[in-house]
Amino acid sequence: MTEADPQLDTETAGREQTVAVAPPPPAHARAIRRRTRLARGPLTIGEPAAAVDARLAAAEPYRPDTVADGGDAFGLTVRAASVRGLYKRHLGGPRQDDLCLRPHPPTRSLIAAVADGVSAATRSDLAAALAVRHAAASVDRQLERGAVEVDWPEVFHHAAWALVEEQRRSDGDAHAGVAETAASLATTLTVAVISPADESGSEAQDEAGEASRSDPARFRVQVAAVGDSPAYVLVEGRFKSVLEDAPSVDGLIGGGTRALPRHASAVDHATCTLEAGGTFLICSDGLALPLADGTGDVGHTLTRELANPPDIVDFARLLDFSRATYDDDRTLIAVWPGQRR
Repeated sequence: MTEADPQLDTETAGREQTVAVAPPPPAHARAIRRRTRLARGPLTIGEPAAAVDARLAAAEPYRPDTVADGGDAFGLTVRAASVRGLYKRHLGGPRQDDLCLRPHPPTRSLIAAVADGVSAATRSDLAAALAVRHAAASVDRQLERGAVEVDWPEVFHHAAWALVEEQRRSDGDAHAGVAETAASLATTLTVAVISPADESGSEAQDEAGEASRSDPARFRVQVAAVGDSPAYVLVEGRFKSVLEDAPSVDGLIGGGTRALPRHASAVDHATCTLEAGGTFLICSDGLALPLADGTGDVGHTLTRELANPPDIVDFARLLDFSRATYDDDRTLIAVWPGQRR
């Protein structure tokens, strides 16, 4: 056996001691353990509304407090949301607004509808839900038949008849008419169809040599309404009303609300063009009232935040802003030309 070298033993021990001592973790590694928190509370515009504890709505059928939707279709980017107002949240009442989006692939058209149930009607929440869905289905059937110009009286009479049918079903009265239905199921309704304005250049060849469609640059918007849920085109910070302010049921602006099923024949309709730089909007009066002419704080906020499509959930949070004295349900559909990321 060879005698150990004392100097070698000392060096080895020193190396072992150096390896055994672990260095402290870097600062960035410690920071990773910090807890991530979500942002709290709604966006405040001007003086905030009072804070309330939201109660679940005891409604039949079930109505969620908030709905949010969105996506791309036919060269359009869409965001949609409907939120329950503070007053309904405080009382535990159901959201009385509703919306519907329905793409029609054969014509590359988007159907959009917004309804605002009349508060005096006992089941206005259901009326709004039925109206948007049956109106969208009626427009879809017309597009399937090859219609270019929408027959709006047909659409609104179909939606009104759906309310009468529901009244007859729920009451068991096969003879219930418009008067009985209006006391229970009444709603405003605004419907739009957004279609390519022309087909020039719509057909192209992809790399495989197969036919494909390019996104159109301009869109034609047909829109119609019964009641006070307006439609706008937002361009360069200005909210341009698509539908003219129509007289109310008593002949005065703002003197009363026309609604289905009573006023299915009192349809206001118009056509406009949507192109790059513009945003088409349909909303309920829960947003239209604080928006006013679009020159105030709410208009400036929407102009800034809608310059590009927000995330779907952020869009709903934007709509749910806090502003004193405005506590009604709010619904908004926004459509941008072009598929954006």
